[in-house]
Amino acid sequence: MSRPAAAAAAALALVCVPRPAAAADLKWEAGGLLQTDIRYRPQTISVGSWYSPLSVPAGFSRNQNLLKARVAARSGSARAVLDADLVLMGFPDTIDSTFALSRREIIDPFRAEVHSAYMEAWDVGVDGLDLRVGQQKVQWGVGDQFNPTNNLNADDLEDALLFGDQLGNVMVRADYTPTPGWTLSAVVVPVFKPALLPGTGDIALGLTDRVPVSEAALRRKLFAENALAADALGYPTVVSGVSPLLPENTIENMQWSARIGGAIGMHDVALSWYQGRFDFPVAYNNHTTQLEEPRCNPADPDDCINGLLQTTAGVRFPKMQVLGFNGTGEVNPLGWMSEKIRPIGYRLELAWIRPEAVTISVTNDELLGGLQPAGEYDYGLPGGRRPTVVTDDPFLKWTLGLDYSFGRHLYMNAQWVHGMPDEFGAGDWLVGRTYVSRGAEILTAPETGDPRCTLLERQGETCVRETLRPRVGDYGVIGMDITFGSNLLRFFTILDFTPILVGTADPSSGERVDTRYRWHTPEALSMVLYPELSHNFNNGFELAGGAVVMIGEPWTKFGDPAAGGTQLFTRARYSF
Repeated sequence: MSRPAAAAAAALALVCVPRPAAAADLKWEAGGLLQTDIRYRPQTISVGSWYSPLSVPAGFSRNQNLLKARVAARSGSARAVLDADLVLMGFPDTIDSTFALSRREIIDPFRAEVHSAYMEAWDVGVDGLDLRVGQQKVQWGVGDQFNPTNNLNADDLEDALLFGDQLGNVMVRADYTPTPGWTLSAVVVPVFKPALLPGTGDIALGLTDRVPVSEAALRRKLFAENALAADALGYPTVVSGVSPLLPENTIENMQWSARIGGAIGMHDVALSWYQGRFDFPVAYNNHTTQLEEPRCNPADPDDCINGLLQTTAGVRFPKMQVLGFNGTGEVNPLGWMSEKIRPIGYRLELAWIRPEAVTISVTNDELLGGLQPAGEYDYGLPGGRRPTVVTDDPFLKWTLGLDYSFGRHLYMNAQWVHGMPDEFGAGDWLVGRTYVSRGAEILTAPETGDPRCTLLERQGETCVRETLRPRVGDYGVIGMDITFGSNLLRFFTILDFTPILVGTADPSSGERVDTRYRWHTPEALSMVLYPELSHNFNNGFELAGGAVVMIGEPWTKFGDPAAGGTQLFTRARYSF
């Protein structure tokens, strides 16, 4: 058993084993569930060339059993809570010898996930002052799964079906209720945790045409030089690794948040301030070395390379400050017509984000026989500054949602989401137009109509076609639940309304021209379809099946290979 799993099992045993009560009014609560998840990916997802292929294979993508246990002990005005999962992975680890065949932890691996392990007390010294210490989740957002003001806990994207989930972390939380209906809250998080990314995220390392530089001309120049090295000199560029840099565990790097929330009439409102870090990695350095390794494509003996330019990327987690506003309630604009018309629920979650600026350094050993000398790249930017990855300009994210119940059998929910969890930095229809690269390709003279686009003279400004997207996108989310008997049919879709821009050079003027593709065109269409049918046997047992269907070209949000592609799933669950 691994150390984390052993520690979690020991903690669970300590809570579950009865001991002499310290107080006569000690009370216990326990519950949990047993769940089996089986998923299947119908198509292989592949990126990269023959010399550095990356793929997510078709076949069973999840074969998992999960045992959840939630235990709470309470005495008087204090309580302790443990919420932990034991997960049986269902796939053997790498088996590279007969010795591995005799190791149970390799053949049948498992892990422990501790979501909560905290102690709390009420009216600590002062009436209305509550204190909670330990592993916990603080989720103040009000949007349905899309919560730009939930920043204290890192995002958990490991399971696509649990979108919106977050990781527990050790925190100290205090809530003070000076008057009924209003609460002042403060939270301190000593140690930063990064987001947990999906298992398919590594496939993004094969997308070397996405240069993480904001300066457009420099970005295209870098791509053109990489193409020259590959096509003319036989040294294509590959990403050989990524080195994340976590912040030091110091007081200066602690995260904290404060919030005031309460009711105004029939509406709940809250204002919050967060100071911490963005939990998705952002590139800040790039170092390239040359590998001499002549070889040819096994499928085409005439397709050969002399070696590789191997790049190692450094990523870190920039600081940010977030001013958040949450509002929920109900409105009934047609209630005057009939008492049978139910009110419409609304949710508003708004985040004003001020990020830390991030620049990138591009360095290399001596490359290509001295054509590129060792040291830092000459960016040619004013003042000798380094290229920008993220500016310190503030930007907005929000979720605006409406929900309505049509009787007992139909519930509908619609949301406008401005900004997914992994989108970061100023640049949308609100705060200027800055974009991130979603891909590029080098063009020849016949393709561009420009005679300068020869093999040795292709320049970034004249010979590169680049696909771009705003940093922060807009999405429509529509969901519905249809209940009939003991069955639930759930369907929701996420439609990406963000445009795609394709930039090329006009051969007559030499100026760059952007072609804008709106969301409904084939070039920009990107969406998620999620149908699920479940049956509840009304005895704690439930069966469900469905699919997560990803639609879009590889440069779009949901067609991106790193998103994992379409999956079919079935689930069995017993709750107790």
